[in-house]
Amino acid sequence: MVSSYSLEYLSLHELVQAQPHELFKHSYRVAQLAGDLAQAVERPRGEQERIELGSLLHDIGKQFIPAHILEKRDQLSTREYNRVQQHAWLGYAYLNSFVSDAVLLNTVLYHHERWDGCGYPYGLKAEQIPLGARICSLADVWDALTSDRCYRPAWGLPEASEYIWSCAGSFFDPSLAHQFLNMIETQGTSNGSTGVKQVATLPLSGPNESTLERLPLTRAQGGEAVS
Repeated sequence: MVSSYSLEYLSLHELVQAQPHELFKHSYRVAQLAGDLAQAVERPRGEQERIELGSLLHDIGKQFIPAHILEKRDQLSTREYNRVQQHAWLGYAYLNSFVSDAVLLNTVLYHHERWDGCGYPYGLKAEQIPLGARICSLADVWDALTSDRCYRPAWGLPEASEYIWSCAGSFFDPSLAHQFLNMIETQGTSNGSTGVKQVATLPLSGPNESTLERLPLTRAQGGEAVS
């Protein structure tokens, strides 16, 4: 659960609640997953809370993106996709006007950077990307994959776990991806679910092409996730 510290800090929780309902639910689930992963990798409690809150706020910049783009069912044009990409910087700039916590701000700004350096907004690579943003990235994509979107249905847990693992070392920090999927497997087992594959059985190569063709991930050109 999102901590009481997070809910009280500068009343930012109320700010998130003002978002459209589906975006609020997504942000809350991402925060829960990110907080769980930060705990699983044994970060100090204060850092866990700041990563959790940054993840709760990761999409706050989408309030500055036109709704007709965010709600578009078809593939985004290059111009529209570039506009969506601005949400990370816009969210950071907005929060930076009244928030000083670096962990929180870095989580918002860098949550779309990729381990291989092909993300945005700055193309940071590997451990140049702050830990909170690497954690948020995994939680964000996992929730995007496993939730219904206006442009595609939710993925099943086996397909989502396969995607995350196959993108370890390209999109995601490989060590964190391994720990994240172990965490999901443990949570699924404790809840009586058998939907997530064991990490050891997942492919180490690129994403499974048949899976990606059958369940389109994105509206963006070039095949990158829009979460």
